[in-house]
Amino acid sequence: MKHRKRLVLLALGNLSLAQNAFAQDPPAAKTNVANEAAEDPAPKPARKSGGGGNNSAMKKFAQPAAAQGLYGAFDVRHTTNDYFDGNDVRIKREPALHGKLRMGGKFYGETLDLSVGVGGSKLPRSQRVYQNRPDVTVDAYPLKGKVLKVLFYANAMFPVHTGDLDPTEFADGDRYDRDYRRAMSATVMSFGVAPNIKLENITAMGRFQWTAGADAWTRLYSRPLYIEESDGSRSQGLVSEKEPAVSAKFEDSAMRYVHQEALAIGFAPMILPTLQLEVAGYVENRYIPRYYRAPNSEAWEYTYEPERISFSRYKAALDVTPTVSLSNELYFFRNGFFAGNRINDQRRYRNIVRLSFKL
Repeated sequence: MKHRKRLVLLALGNLSLAQNAFAQDPPAAKTNVANEAAEDPAPKPARKSGGGGNNSAMKKFAQPAAAQGLYGAFDVRHTTNDYFDGNDVRIKREPALHGKLRMGGKFYGETLDLSVGVGGSKLPRSQRVYQNRPDVTVDAYPLKGKVLKVLFYANAMFPVHTGDLDPTEFADGDRYDRDYRRAMSATVMSFGVAPNIKLENITAMGRFQWTAGADAWTRLYSRPLYIEESDGSRSQGLVSEKEPAVSAKFEDSAMRYVHQEALAIGFAPMILPTLQLEVAGYVENRYIPRYYRAPNSEAWEYTYEPERISFSRYKAALDVTPTVSLSNELYFFRNGFFAGNRINDQRRYRNIVRLSFKL
């Protein structure tokens, strides 16, 4: 009996490691969520085991003491993007290999996180390595409880030459993504807030976790963007088709706003506590301007026409060691509220196989 009890306690202790995967908020959509959802899982401190007895076993599920100091994370991921036509026939598949290094530090009991990230990517049948945008991110938690968290964040993505960017990362044909590509030569600064509610329950089967979150953000640029007749703004929907030709370029001064809502359920089985399974659904509304000529004037004004997409994520992750994890994430993108199929140049499926290391 003592031996059996010891095995149960050991399994419960191992199951606490599974909390790492579900301790994450729903993907904080700092930029280009449809392309970059959940790309930066933040490293979490290792759980400490307690002494023997039933009480110590339950303590292993308690939140760890706040950790501070420097951290590092490196991940290698293989990404596959699939596109379909209106007849549900796949017309192209775009794979790529990515590497990303993130270094940072957590302060004030993990309520402030400062980090920098660099990375690159490589396409099949090519020796060329594309550079990802370097970025600096500041995450601040004015409220960080076990159930409720509120995150304020700022993110700056620095420019690189347009020709140095992985074309598979910015190939989506919706208005938001095409609009985002207009700022490749500028530093993109995003600011947002993301509240998050998380509930969990431990049973004889394992750990269940339910998460509900939201994210709202806007972005600014280090240089002005302009609207011209010859720059494709009309085909992107930034200028109404009913309006006359743009005779003289003017500055695109309208802010972009996005908000996203997410629900997720996760499970870590008792029989294999280092395995984490998760299903999540996301709805995202983007507010992009559409310019029109003001009545009896040469000035251009704008109104917002919201664009909605939705996507689901199916994830399986395995903690191979306390510092190495392997995961697979499948995304299914839809237009509207899980309604319209994305066709032609709009990505429908995205699969990510990831190997992550905590440094």
